Amino acid sequence: MKRQIKHIPIEEITGIEAMVGRMLKMDIDHLPPKFHKPFESTKEIAYQKFKMTSVVESFEIDRIGVIESEFLAELFRDAIALGVSVVTLHGYEEVDEAEDNMFRKLLLDSWGTAFVECGNQWMMEEIERELLTESLYTTHSFSPGQNDIPLQAQQTLFQLLSPEEIGVTLSDKLMMHPKKSISGFFGIQTKQCENRVRPCEICERRDTCPNVYTE
Repeated sequence: MKRQIKHIPIEEITGIEAMVGRMLKMDIDHLPPKFHKPFESTKEIAYQKFKMTSVVESFEIDRIGVIESEFLAELFRDAIALGVSVVTLHGYEEVDEAEDNMFRKLLLDSWGTAFVECGNQWMMEEIERELLTESLYTTHSFSPGQNDIPLQAQQTLFQLLSPEEIGVTLSDKLMMHPKKSISGFFGIQTKQCENRVRPCEICERRDTCPNVYTE
């Protein structure tokens, strides 16, 4: 894949509200009256202020060796190329800093996480459709620090992809800024995976994480 930078169309993203509900452990279809107004008002702010951008590119598969992860090497053993991506949410820090109410800050934090998680899923589905036209298939995406992938792989990812072009930087502690950002590696293959491994399926937090994929 050639380098692609895209603005993710929020109007096409699905599942955001449902994810917010799971994170807050709230039935969003039957909110208590005292929660309805802050939920709806923070939702309006999120949809007005938040913007998402992605950058993705693929590299020769031997770059996996540079990452020094046996876990990724096994996952991508049938891959012909290594895909690298970053999705980031713009606007969250500004609205968070402007908000003094702690409950509303919690809501905005949940909206921010849901936006970037669902935006990342949208991007991967777009990549899958694009590669399918060339009879190519993808694995699921795995992030540095997730499962048995060393957090230090974040440095390699940034060296490969240079996501600074979309405003994402890496701190000395390997944390991304803006903090509502997701990075990942995925394999590109010539044959379809019969049993694609999802990150959630092998995560030790699967039973308690509100963002777990259950499909």
